[in-house]
Amino acid sequence: MSKITGVKSVDFKITAYGYGVVNWNGPTSLTGNDGKTVDNHTLPKLRGFSNLSGKVKEETGYKYRKEITDINFKETPLYISQNCIRHHLFRDQSFDLHYAKDKNLLDVLASITGLIRGYVVPSSQCKRTSPLLITDFIEQLGNGNFEQLSNASSNTEIINSDGSKTFKRGDNSIFSKTTFGDTEYIAYGSISIEQLQFISLDKKFDRAAMVIKEGDGPKIAQTIASFIKSLDPAKNPQATFHANYVRKGTIFQEGEVGILLDNTAIDILVHETLSMLQDLVIKQAKGYMCVDAIEVDYNDSNKMMRIKRHPEQANTEPQDDYALYFKAQ
Repeated sequence: MSKITGVKSVDFKITAYGYGVVNWNGPTSLTGNDGKTVDNHTLPKLRGFSNLSGKVKEETGYKYRKEITDINFKETPLYISQNCIRHHLFRDQSFDLHYAKDKNLLDVLASITGLIRGYVVPSSQCKRTSPLLITDFIEQLGNGNFEQLSNASSNTEIINSDGSKTFKRGDNSIFSKTTFGDTEYIAYGSISIEQLQFISLDKKFDRAAMVIKEGDGPKIAQTIASFIKSLDPAKNPQATFHANYVRKGTIFQEGEVGILLDNTAIDILVHETLSMLQDLVIKQAKGYMCVDAIEVDYNDSNKMMRIKRHPEQANTEPQDDYALYFKAQ
């Protein structure tokens, strides 16, 4: 059995900078200065953080909370979740999948959402697995601090016995947050060539991107090729339909109806994805994050995320064509 050769994945390292918190975790139960449990402190997402101190009251089994200021930002760093990153990366089409149905799936498939982000249609279970893996953005500087705030509008009106009115500051009018100053993030990601190059149109292995009728395959392939060409009009990408694509290395040679993207089409989608990542900016929750630099590895080895473990071995330019995982039979 011949081995699959070529670029198997396009891995990358992202460096980003920003200010403040863009991805909050919400109010968290902690211990206040007076030793009592408070529920009005808001924390950002902190990798590995638990609000439990490890102490347990023997009589009742109550688990004591950590104090508000008992946070080590080097051991439990701030992060932006991959879900938040993916939402903003595909923000232009973030709500379109609410309207995706079997009859309009070609519009979804012939788009960045269909080809890169991936989707699932619950009614028919048509789906496309995303070829894009991206990790959480982990903050490096640790410039976190405790901040107390107040909400002047949070007052309770009290009617006295003589009919006069007084106002009492509400219990939730004073609250606190863990905030951040300047931030710097590092993240890693990978684009799987196997998942990118093949679009299944067959329910045999429960991964059909859409349900097609007899004779529709070549038209769908042409629509996808036209969309990819619109991303880089100077090139001529090809998307080829066939009734029996077989994964190389299989035992029983069972194939699927589907579409295979050629080397040019794959390259256009890879560069479009990297360009979107390079231009990624998030502005929300009184903070922002902006991608500063991307280092790329056209990985032709079997070492997953080589750029993270062995950056000196990275290929910044492709040394071979993209690997071919499927063949028509």
